[in-house]
Amino acid sequence: MAKLYKFEVVTPTRIFCSEDVELIVFETEKGQMGVMANHIPMLIANKMCTLKIKNEKETKYAFITEGFIEISSSKVTAVVDAAEWCDEIDVEGAISIKKAAEEELTNERHDRSMQLELKASIERSNARIKTAGMMNRH
Repeated sequence: MAKLYKFEVVTPTRIFCSEDVELIVFETEKGQMGVMANHIPMLIANKMCTLKIKNEKETKYAFITEGFIEISSSKVTAVVDAAEWCDEIDVEGAISIKKAAEEELTNERHDRSMQLELKASIERSNARIKTAGMMNRH
């Protein structure tokens, strides 16, 4: 049996997740990173991604936005802007938002700031759609 540690995902509006886990996996600028018990303490920026959470009974998936993950000797805390369980994601809504942003991006009258916002919206929709697909694969 793997050793467990306390893991929390905190957003500005709530504690999204708080449980004992044996493994989490997320994305950083340098690639995928996994954390198990007794990991070296650190503070690391995470990318918007599918978060994998494994405990003794199951493996769960959630979409998280970019933020920071603090790893200490007894606890790991992810502080992100937003988080959703894979079965909570409105896939049709995400597809609709993505299509609207892609269409709007073809409009040449937008300034650089608006183009970046539209690209971020597309990236977020893609990540949410990918995470929702994890529900059917596992």
